[in-house]
Amino acid sequence: MNVAGYLEANAAEIGYLAWQHLLLFFLSLAAAVVLGVSLGVAVAKLRLVEAVAVPIMNVLQACPEIVLLAVSIPLLGIGFEGALIPLFVKGILPILRNTSSGIASVDRRLVEAARGLGLTSVQILIRIELPAALPIIISGVRIAAVMLISVLTLTAYIGVESLGTLIVRGIARMDTDPLIAGSLLTAILALAVNYLLVSAERTAARYAM
Repeated sequence: MNVAGYLEANAAEIGYLAWQHLLLFFLSLAAAVVLGVSLGVAVAKLRLVEAVAVPIMNVLQACPEIVLLAVSIPLLGIGFEGALIPLFVKGILPILRNTSSGIASVDRRLVEAARGLGLTSVQILIRIELPAALPIIISGVRIAAVMLISVLTLTAYIGVESLGTLIVRGIARMDTDPLIAGSLLTAILALAVNYLLVSAERTAARYAM
């Protein structure tokens, strides 16, 4: 059986695994965006947060994904919950870095002008700094998203059903059909997500100009 035949014969299971893959991806990315942007703003505004948060995130980012998954098993168990937190941790740092650098790159003259008009610090952040930094923030989200799509395949080793299940099955059985099918679908998802976020980044850049 070739790959096309394998995909056709197992369409229902593969569709379910792809859905599980996307669900875990969106949950982990959403959590990473919320925490990454929040920490990025805090890092840009507060030196104490930068001194504490950035080294911790650098250490976590340097840890191999499989190590984070293994460490999470005693704390969260095997399965969906055990995969979610290590994944969103890996996605935080690119978003944090781009958010903080994006805010830092905003023209200070705009900020001073807004302050002169009586805007508060929160209003300046929401109305000026975040919109101006949005293309850079989306770039960080794109990096995190593409990485998470690929890293998600490793969650199959702790019992999470995803496209990684096909890859692990192919390795275990020395069967190239599920191995290639899982790898190909993961690559297609990563390319699709990258394309969508590149488009969003370009659109945001036009409005920020």
